[in-house]
Formats: sequence, structure tokens, C-alpha cells
Amino acid sequence: MKNQKRNLVISTMFQQAGHATEIALGWGLGIALITYLFGLIISHNLESFLVSLQALPGIASSILSVLLMAIFLVTPYTDFKWAIQNGISRKTLWQGRILSLFLMTLVVWFIAQLMGLMNTPFDLVSAWHSLLWYFGFSLTMMAIGNGFALLNRRWKWIVGIGLPMACLVLLMMLAYSLVGLIPALSASGIFKSIIISNVTGWVSLVIYLIIVYALARFFNNKIQLRRD
Repeated sequence: MKNQKRNLVISTMFQQAGHATEIALGWGLGIALITYLFGLIISHNLESFLVSLQALPGIASSILSVLLMAIFLVTPYTDFKWAIQNGISRKTLWQGRILSLFLMTLVVWFIAQLMGLMNTPFDLVSAWHSLLWYFGFSLTMMAIGNGFALLNRRWKWIVGIGLPMACLVLLMMLAYSLVGLIPALSASGIFKSIIISNVTGWVSLVIYLIIVYALARFFNNKIQLRRD
């Protein structure tokens, strides 16, 4: 029964994503095609029009990437209400949503790689790094979306505007405080070796993914029915 409900969450999310994809691709590619047609009418340059059409697969890939992030940013509370109505626990909902995230990310990444083959040869290292970026962004959007699902409309506006501003101020203060340390740090061979080491980058990425995963799950488990 638990697996059936988890699979129901996954199938429902894919149905929602499929419907959103149809709309987004229809509008996005439609607007791009109309723009190219207007350019053809004005310039009467058929060769330029045909070259422009080659950009449509790349546009489609970009739309899918943005849509992937948007789905997990804006749907958490709606998914939670749907789960409550269907007797699905937070734990099962979380399992279904995180599995959906991984599967959708793989699908979008795979499509992006296929589209990229039209312009550049396949590179395993670049593809692997691209996949990690996709997962990182998807998890980040899920964590933010789950966090915002805890808030009512008023607090969404307050946090949505205030938090980025607070982060910007803190980053500026941190950068200002480090100005005096930069010469000393730059002169340190140990510091340089740490910064340029590949291990540092991988460790930082793993720590970041663990943090956003933990936040996404924590917020998911705290979502409550509310009055907006």
C-alpha cells in the first residue's frame, strides 16, 4: 500500500509536469517561431530564417530546465493538500517527490545533452558536471519551495524580499571584512593549494547538497494546512 501511494505521488507529479510542459513549450516555441516569421517577412532572408530555426531545440531545452526548477519551487503546498486529501503521509509524499525530482532531472538533463550534440560533441566530464548542476539547482529549488510552503501570503512577500536583501548585506559585510585578509591569504601557499584543489570543490559541493537535502526534508515534514 505504501509503495502504491508513493507511486501515485510520482505518477501525479509527472502528469502535472507533462501538462505544464505542453503549455510552456507551446507558448515558448510559438512566440519564438512567430518572432522568426516576422523577421522573415521584414528581411525576406530565407537563409537567416532557416538558421534561426536551428535555435528552437536549444530554446526547448532551456524552457524544460526552467520549468523543472519552477515545478519544485511553486507546487509543494498544493502537493501537500492533495496528499492529505488522498490519505498520503508526509513521509510517503517526501519519498515520491524526491524520486520525482531525480527522475525529472535525469529526463531534462538527457534531453539537454541530446540537444547539445547538435552543436558540440559529447564530453563525459562536461556531461557529468552538468548533471550535478541540474541536481544541485533542483534540490535548491525544492528546499526553497518547501520553506515557502510553510508561510502564508504575507510572510512569503516579507521573506521573498527581505531574505535576499539580508543575504546581500551579509555578503557585502563579509567581503568588506575580508579585504584586509586577502593579501595575507594570497601569500599563503597552503591557502592557495586549498582553494585550487579539486578536493575542495567536491567537498564543498557534497556539503551543500547535504544541507539543501536536509532543509528540503525538514520543511516538508513541517508543512501544515493553513488559512491564506
